[in-house]
Amino acid sequence: MVYMSRIRENDLIIPALRLIAAFGDSEFGLESTVLAKKLREIVRPSAEDREILGGRKDDKLSQVIRNLVSHRTLERKGLAKYRKGTAYTRGAYVLTELGRASIQPTTKD
Repeated sequence: MVYMSRIRENDLIIPALRLIAAFGDSEFGLESTVLAKKLREIVRPSAEDREILGGRKDDKLSQVIRNLVSHRTLERKGLAKYRKGTAYTRGAYVLTELGRASIQPTTKD
């Protein structure tokens, strides 16, 4: 996945759903920290995305990924449920039916 301009939160929705489906447990989901790390591994950030944020040690892409989690974007769109519990470090995402349907290949009749 190569981006010519900055990566936006919405650009990460489908990749995040695919990662949750591929690496998450159907009951317990995928921890948000693991999701963030795996998103970072699969996207190819632009030079601007790799710019370090003022007064911080991380880059702009890290902030966008954190926003995906902190804004609860997947949950607000009904694509995943965010669960917290003693088994999670920060919380985990479990796909909803809509989330699973969103990443299914479409078939043509």
